[in-house]
Amino acid sequence: MKTQQEQLGEFRESLKSHGERLSRLENIIPKYPKIRIPDYTSDLHAVRKSVDTFLQSNHQENMKEIMLQIRQLVAAMPEVVRVRHHHHFARLTKRVIIVFSILIVLLCLAIGLTYYFYRH
Repeated sequence: MKTQQEQLGEFRESLKSHGERLSRLENIIPKYPKIRIPDYTSDLHAVRKSVDTFLQSNHQENMKEIMLQIRQLVAAMPEVVRVRHHHHFARLTKRVIIVFSILIVLLCLAIGLTYYFYRH
């Protein structure tokens, strides 16, 4: 095992080397790419002006009035709206139902006859 003095010595050396590295890194000037940043101040002023005019107008009061009108309309509506249901068959639907019912009766008759002749 290392003694405390040796550990302190190693620690001081590592701190010294870190300090030297930091001083070297501080002296290095980074090279940034040359980019063109457009000037948007006039656009931002126009946006701010339009927002200010919107906030100064009475849109909030108008919205309150509109909401009150909507609430009055909803309150005036009846709670139960009567709906008249009218179900009807199309022209061919009646005929199709009649044909299917006749076919079912004939099928039942055929099954009954086959059963009768099978038993006797």
